[in-house]
Amino acid sequence: MDLIVLEKLSLLILGLLMLWGGAELLVRYTSLLARSMGVSPIILGLTIVSVGTSIPELVVSIIAALEGQVGIALGNIVGSNIANLGLILGVGALIISLEIKRSWILPEVGIMIAVTLVFWMLAETGDKVVQAEGLLLLVMMGGFLIYIARNTLEEMAEYREMVAENGENGIRQISTARKWGYLGLSIVGIAVLITGSKIAVSAGTRLAEILNVTNTVIGLTLIAVGTSLPELITTIVSAIRKENDLAIGNIIGSNIFNITLIGGVTATLHPIPVTEDPKLMIYEMPLMIFLSFLTLAVLWIRSSRRNLHVVKGVLLLSMYVLFLFLTVSR
Repeated sequence: MDLIVLEKLSLLILGLLMLWGGAELLVRYTSLLARSMGVSPIILGLTIVSVGTSIPELVVSIIAALEGQVGIALGNIVGSNIANLGLILGVGALIISLEIKRSWILPEVGIMIAVTLVFWMLAETGDKVVQAEGLLLLVMMGGFLIYIARNTLEEMAEYREMVAENGENGIRQISTARKWGYLGLSIVGIAVLITGSKIAVSAGTRLAEILNVTNTVIGLTLIAVGTSLPELITTIVSAIRKENDLAIGNIIGSNIFNITLIGGVTATLHPIPVTEDPKLMIYEMPLMIFLSFLTLAVLWIRSSRRNLHVVKGVLLLSMYVLFLFLTVSR
């Protein structure tokens, strides 16, 4: 028994180290890629990083849909989005000031709020989110990607103009091969992150079972946070490296893709039942919507005082604690 505990503990530590190492690779080389292209790190946070860190949720939902077990999909989407805004953004607020350009806040957070409200209306108006509604979510994702692509091209054009005006003065030229290298290492970082997450959750769950921890506690901690571990560690590393835009872009983008990509793909493969867990529509879904609006307020209000940032973090974390309480008290 002791050898098994030691083995699982070693695997848990290995998984956590891989999570940290993968996040370091992802944050470092995504930031370098953004700067070499002349675009804001938030753009890559909203796309490459957020899609990459959402892969665990996507895989779980696709497998569930193919096996006809899609009841888990709605809870997976809602739970992950609450964890992103309450737990992960809350932890981020305790480490860094949650400040990005206001010109970014309304469009990106506004899109997140819009897709959240659309998802709620689709779930509220019937007993299932059906295939046509899944396709609508995928179309919304396409619209979001077009919007991001347009902003990216505009920023790259401005960067090229600046290079043309200044020549080599103060601007370091990066070769195309090196840019591809940055992208490749970012993808390696995502792969290491996801692998580390799987190892850590698997080992941690088995270790908890050996130590006679209840299934409820395992579900609310290791399993619930498990699929959000890539986002959590990426946000912490981004915060430590003072990459605010990347950290916030990852969270906002992840929530958008959880609904449009994961919800869209799952509903297209198999209708998502809503009536299986009516309390989710009464408690957790409204909490997800409230947290989306709270995120807008938290990012909009600015202050140089450290105390206010701590208050923001505690407020967001308290919403996640409320989510745990609602889940336990069912």
